[in-house]
Amino acid sequence: MPIVLGTVLVVNILYTLGVFDAIADITAPVLTGLWGLPKETITALAVGFLRKDVAMGMLAPLALTAKQLVISSTVLAMFFPCVATFVILARELGVRDLLKAVGIMIAAALIMGSLQNLVL
Repeated sequence: MPIVLGTVLVVNILYTLGVFDAIADITAPVLTGLWGLPKETITALAVGFLRKDVAMGMLAPLALTAKQLVISSTVLAMFFPCVATFVILARELGVRDLLKAVGIMIAAALIMGSLQNLVL
């Protein structure tokens, strides 16, 4: 429970400070170019690191096409685990293996999102 409440607080602070907008501007070439998603989707993907359930709900008001919904939900599922899982992985694997796992997750999400954008 403390992790969930803490992450909700962090998400609200980051959203208020405009951090998600800055991240969206930086990652826009990947989102629009490789995945065919609008840059506003990055907010949901970034929140997905903190709360996966909330991130899926944040996709609804974006009026995405069916293709974009499939791509964004797949990338969200394959991207970073939520904070609670991230903490468990850090404890179980250690920092070095955690970084390897994160690299694999990022690569897999980039590849799958790009392939789906090409195929769908």
